[in-house]
Amino acid sequence: MKKKLFGTILAAALIVSQAMTVFAAGESKSGQMSLVGESAGKYELAEATADNLPDLAAEAPDVMAKIEAVNSGAATLQSVAELAPELADALAGKVLLGNFKDLVPVNGGVQVEGGKYKVELSVPSLSDNVSEVGLLHYSTDRKTWEIVDPENVDYANKEVTAIFEDLSPVAVIGKVSGGADASVGTSPKTGMTYGWAAWLGAAVVLGAAGTAVYRKARHE
Repeated sequence: MKKKLFGTILAAALIVSQAMTVFAAGESKSGQMSLVGESAGKYELAEATADNLPDLAAEAPDVMAKIEAVNSGAATLQSVAELAPELADALAGKVLLGNFKDLVPVNGGVQVEGGKYKVELSVPSLSDNVSEVGLLHYSTDRKTWEIVDPENVDYANKEVTAIFEDLSPVAVIGKVSGGADASVGTSPKTGMTYGWAAWLGAAVVLGAAGTAVYRKARHE
């Protein structure tokens, strides 16, 4: 009986380890926007939260609240047009390819003609079925929303290069073939669902093993 129980526990452990592997893979593939190329070390990306952007939260609380709501999924990307009606058409049918991040230069960043900033970003969720890629940006200097057209979109390496007049919260957006529900990269929800299902399966296996041991003990 002990050998059977041990085998059951090993089987459950295998299920759990597979779940963790799939979950980690989903997280890695969906990923987060990051800095690459010459931009690595020349900029910093931070979570766009009120804690990290206290000045924006104080000066434009509606903007800060909207950014946090979109990041959390409590508001749609299109709801940004409530604050910037002129962007309503440009945002229609678009999805986030990554949450809003606060983009900050380090030692001046990478400046080009006119004192503008060149930024190279890795966007793991970028795929061939995404078109009309843009960067939704809120300028804290000019106090305005804008969509910045990228200088280059490298689908093979999943990278986007853009030139900014100034730096502040930014998100990469795009239109997905088949609509907003079509797959963009690898959905983290898939890994999460599978992971929880596997954990539940392992719990059922262990529960059944425990019940069998208990019944065996009672009969003995």
